[in-house]
Amino acid sequence: MDLELIQSLFLIKLSNLQIYLLFFLLGSFTVATLSDLKHLSAQKEFFQIWILFVLVMLGTDIYHHFYVGENFIYFFIKWGLILLALPLCFHYLGKIAWGDVWAKMAACSLFSPFLILIFMVLITLINKLTRFIWKIWRKGNYYPFMPVILLTTLFLLTIFIFFN
Repeated sequence: MDLELIQSLFLIKLSNLQIYLLFFLLGSFTVATLSDLKHLSAQKEFFQIWILFVLVMLGTDIYHHFYVGENFIYFFIKWGLILLALPLCFHYLGKIAWGDVWAKMAACSLFSPFLILIFMVLITLINKLTRFIWKIWRKGNYYPFMPVILLTTLFLLTIFIFFN
């Protein structure tokens, strides 16, 4: 692997456009969190927005990495993590609802592979630290997970703004 690829895999900075897109997602996460706390599910329109967001970002990355930058390895690592690792870890193993998984996938579509891994670790830590709060709203074995996604995204966004 060349040095440029290794640097891009471990990139921790976000561009201004990525930060603005993260703010957009944060707005949808906030409203979806309120819906999740009230009804233990976010409205399906949020789910559809996040799917569309992921598809647009996938299309943008396909264009960028195949036609402009020709960085195939980076593309396959990033989207392998998003499309395979996130659903496997959180839906199939973690029993998290698909809407929550797509919200994570939308946020991660803006990150480098290393930041995706950091996001996955942070979301697991924040979930463990705050789970007792969200269980107040639980029904059966399920509790709202959107607040965890909101807090993790807000935490990362704060770090990006202050240390970018």
